[in-house]
Amino acid sequence: MGKLLLSGTSGGHLTQILTLFEKVDDSRKIVFSEESSRLSKLTCKTYSYKRPYNSQLLRMFLAWLKALYIICKERPEWVISTGAECGTAAIIAGKLLFRKTIHIETASRYRTKTMAAKICYPLVDHFYVQHEESLKIYGKKAKYIGGIL
Repeated sequence: MGKLLLSGTSGGHLTQILTLFEKVDDSRKIVFSEESSRLSKLTCKTYSYKRPYNSQLLRMFLAWLKALYIICKERPEWVISTGAECGTAAIIAGKLLFRKTIHIETASRYRTKTMAAKICYPLVDHFYVQHEESLKIYGKKAKYIGGIL
């Protein structure tokens, strides 16, 4: 397996993806998230974007442009997201640039779909949920992997 682009907004999404891939060698990981002090503490390669705008659509577009840049520059084999705007933007950019994609639905939502899941589900190669109960609200592509944290 080659390089991995791991993307999730700061907070729980970032915590989940970092926990899931903590045993992967840092030379293979690229992390993309919002600008935060957490990124500077990581030993793998990181990219960030600022969230100065109140418009979620504008922030998503800017995150998507940054994700396109990262994928073109770093050439990851896989784009993996735990959600929210930068994760969704990375999945869309990854599909446009013919990368393999995975979305891991957040553990905090299991009875209703997140916006990220609604967008990513039809696009991704693999879609994972952390609660068996979530399998009922998604289609056949969804696979139960258990809780990450």
